[in-house]
Amino acid sequence: MKGERQQKDDPNKEERPFKYNTGDRTIGIEMSQSASVASAAAEFLADGEPRKGKVNRERTYSRRPGERQAFLVLRDGTGERSHQREEPGVYPAGPCLIRGEEWLLAPETATLYSSWMSCSDEEQAERILQRIYHRLRAAAADLLESADGVWAAVALLYTPELAARPARLAALQDAQLDALFAAALHSQRLGGDSRIDLLAPYPASLEEFAAQREFIEAVAEQTLGHAYAAACRIGALLAPDVGQAAAGEIARIADFLVLDGAAEEAAPGENAAEGFATAAAEVLAAVRRVRPAAAVLAAGAPAAYALADLYEIGLSGVFCSAALRTEALLRAACLTWIARQDNTDAAAGGWQ
Repeated sequence: MKGERQQKDDPNKEERPFKYNTGDRTIGIEMSQSASVASAAAEFLADGEPRKGKVNRERTYSRRPGERQAFLVLRDGTGERSHQREEPGVYPAGPCLIRGEEWLLAPETATLYSSWMSCSDEEQAERILQRIYHRLRAAAADLLESADGVWAAVALLYTPELAARPARLAALQDAQLDALFAAALHSQRLGGDSRIDLLAPYPASLEEFAAQREFIEAVAEQTLGHAYAAACRIGALLAPDVGQAAAGEIARIADFLVLDGAAEEAAPGENAAEGFATAAAEVLAAVRRVRPAAAVLAAGAPAAYALADLYEIGLSGVFCSAALRTEALLRAACLTWIARQDNTDAAAGGWQ
């Protein structure tokens, strides 16, 4: 698969976690960009500086084996999007997670989607799907023009209703990819520097993920050409109950993994955190046995509430909604500061 080839064919390529190395402060850029976070926390973590220039599409989600990966608190969803880029070319610390089904919530798109799902006439359904495509392309263009468009991880459209109708699911995902890549191509021709990575939603096995990856690659190559398609990172959005063996196998060919607590939020608030942290630890252990340098993140409310446990087990970071991100940033700041103090004390004790 392309994912394995990209990691093996170029021994000189330096693998880095998002854009940080061991000497960087873990969430400095995220902290400095969040005006709502207490200044006391920012003192510890705000010395990271945004980098400017053309987007480097060769950046990977991996890290060098043996490095402590930076723990990132990233945005989940469009709720706090800045609609204009303040400084073109400034790299964010990591991607913003955009769930494709969010685009179906726009009033006009939601109406079209409902009509399309209930339509039994194939020709009429095709016409409705074409109109949905134009709405999705407008949503993709809005994303690319916003601050989140500098680097976004977009999950393919997925709902339980669509999962029960595989043909409709495939058709809508195809329309979404066409719309996204067409908008990306238009932006690129106008001098844009956006980076869009893709997430295959909820594969339960290596075979399922491989099929989804091949589908994404085929659409990307047909729309954008080989060079851009080869640079596109493709990850897997995993449900917490994914089998450990399956998670390990998927990690072999996925560029990154996101464990999605929103997939099974059976318990509200912090009641969901303990079970999610346990599931994350099991999945992470299975992935690390197969691929020690893999980047594994978490998303959803349970991930935000379980942040301390996820930090301890060595997860790469969490995606948080606007409502939970400030608290998550503060928790991450405290954990990072405590870890630094412990390391400082240990180093000082070694010289006594």
